[in-house]
Amino acid sequence: MSPKEAPRAEEKRAKIVTAATTLFSRYGFKRTSIDQLAAEAGVAKPTVYAYFKDKDAVFEAVVVAVCEDLIARAEAASRGRGSIEERLSAMLAAKFTRYWELVQRSPHAQELLDSQNRLGTETIARADKAFVRLLATTIEVSSEVDPARAGLTALGLAQLLIRAASGAAYDATTVAAHRKHLGELVRLLMLGLQQGSPRSR
Repeated sequence: MSPKEAPRAEEKRAKIVTAATTLFSRYGFKRTSIDQLAAEAGVAKPTVYAYFKDKDAVFEAVVVAVCEDLIARAEAASRGRGSIEERLSAMLAAKFTRYWELVQRSPHAQELLDSQNRLGTETIARADKAFVRLLATTIEVSSEVDPARAGLTALGLAQLLIRAASGAAYDATTVAAHRKHLGELVRLLMLGLQQGSPRSR
């Protein structure tokens, strides 16, 4: 492949992965066919096989792409200009709300989770570690919050936020509701940890 052809090839591959992300969420892993993937991506069926040996390989690529996107969104949120509460809420939404939207809200959630456990465990574990480190670093460099007031380290608070965020899906029926739940959870956890709050004087 020539240097000129490489960008086009990457673009086609990305189109297939994007199409697969949509179709797996909509129809589940089993009901999504290579024919559907080709049609959704606007490419010929042989083109799909030129990039992926089978549907399992497509799913693995989707897991990688989704994880990379979640981390990129979280990194962007960590550099935002808002308060630490706003930035942490946005970071958690970048991961948990997006994941809920793609997987947990799907009518095929259990099947997607089973496929994820079969094909994407290592990728997800690496992304989870990167996300925890990013949260902890964001907390650590902030002058607005003091985890030690609750006997926590920055890493400990990051892990606590992740555990709390896992429950944001409870009773959520829309993306907006899920984001609202996350914001409320972060606000509650931040109340007693902010520098200069009455309890720290």
